[in-house]
Amino acid sequence: MDAKPNMIKKYNKPFIGLILGMVLPLISFCIYYLFMLMKSKELGFGEFLETLYETGSFIAVFSICVLPNLLLFFLFKKLDYWYAIKGVIISVMIYTLLVVVLKFA
Repeated sequence: MDAKPNMIKKYNKPFIGLILGMVLPLISFCIYYLFMLMKSKELGFGEFLETLYETGSFIAVFSICVLPNLLLFFLFKKLDYWYAIKGVIISVMIYTLLVVVLKFA
């Protein structure tokens, strides 16, 4: 009877939170690209990135794509996965550092 809670709690690790926190913004960026692809069917991924860079909106779009980590944070909080939350926070810090570097580079 105690095996199930322990089995679920095995995912309460900073590494799990870090991996999910790093992958989720990339997935949301790809979803944003797919929405833009529905508008312009001829838009390749390279062209999409170039357009974002040329218009100066890459950093803004990339920053918005980190927001799903907030949902991940609250999900882990609800599950009492405090160690996994540490990984999510570290991933947000990494993305924040990346945005700052890109902004001022």
